[in-house]
Amino acid sequence: MARKSGLAALMSGQPKPAPRKRGFWNKKKFRTFIIHAGLVFLCILYITLGAVLFYSLERPIELDMRDKTIEALKVEQELLMKVSASMNDNFDDFEAFNKSFAPLLDEYQSVLFELFDNPVSANVFESMVFNNNEYIDMWTPSSSVLFAATTMVPVGFGLITPSSSLGKILLICYAIIGIPLALVTTSDLGKFFCAFMYKILNESMKASMVIFILLLIFYPIGGGILISLVSDMTWIDSVYYCIMTIFTIGYGDFQPPIPVVFLIIFIVLGVTLVTVSIEVVGSNIIHHIHYMGRQMGRAKEIAGKMMQIAQKLSINKGLGLGMAQLGAFAKFGMMMRVDNMGHTGANGFDEEFEDGKRKETAFEPEIHIDFVDGFASF
Repeated sequence: MARKSGLAALMSGQPKPAPRKRGFWNKKKFRTFIIHAGLVFLCILYITLGAVLFYSLERPIELDMRDKTIEALKVEQELLMKVSASMNDNFDDFEAFNKSFAPLLDEYQSVLFELFDNPVSANVFESMVFNNNEYIDMWTPSSSVLFAATTMVPVGFGLITPSSSLGKILLICYAIIGIPLALVTTSDLGKFFCAFMYKILNESMKASMVIFILLLIFYPIGGGILISLVSDMTWIDSVYYCIMTIFTIGYGDFQPPIPVVFLIIFIVLGVTLVTVSIEVVGSNIIHHIHYMGRQMGRAKEIAGKMMQIAQKLSINKGLGLGMAQLGAFAKFGMMMRVDNMGHTGANGFDEEFEDGKRKETAFEPEIHIDFVDGFASF
């Protein structure tokens, strides 16, 4: 027997099939997850490619400039020692030696200052003074990753920069593409996180705003305290560093106090939190402003309608009073005329009226007509 479906099945008494339960991973959720994860993966891939590109381009230039700087320093030092030794043999007087040696020393210092205008040469000098003559590499894999990531976000610490013309041109192109990509990704993550928090808080706009403001306050403070515990920075410097970082100010006055991977995660989460907090607070403020504007508009509309009603009432009342006064004046005039003329009939009506109708009479002036005719005859 064939199984019936639809309305025929219900009328024949067949049991209604139970609806299929949707799994947690349906197509819509999977597609949404792929989009979010794809943006994050694309940003990670873009940062990695940028780090590899700039490291492979700038690292050889750095090493070459380092070797040239060290060689130039040796040449200047040997020249200074050779000239000073010859001058020492020629001058028996120490004061005369100092007078002759001072211009040579000034020239040596000017050469050093001109040489250290280059960041790599300055790093060579700092390594000699502060790191026991051991050179500190500028372009490393970790510093390249941090450079690429802070260019996209963009924080821009300025700890390392490309020195070649090709590197500068490529950096411009890299930033033009990377910054919008990072903004789209952080905005997407922020909306996802905002929707999640909004759902947890029972769609309360005020509660969401308070939560995001508290997170924005405590995130850099907590991060600063943790950084101060694992590094040599004080907690004030750490909090200052965290605030300058997540607000994308990035003065670059401190070296990264934690490993680059954790620092990048801290930056991405912090910038996303700042973006979401500003959006939530701004949306709430704009919503209240629009609400107040709508209420003011409604109040103005209601006041206008009330004014129209009041005007209509006053006009109608005035017309009614005017008509009543006119009627009263008409009655008063008729009474005055009856009293003055004294011509009323036996039935109580004026003689001008017959059978309830007014007689057709002309206007009778109060002057004597005979006098007028007599005056006209002269």
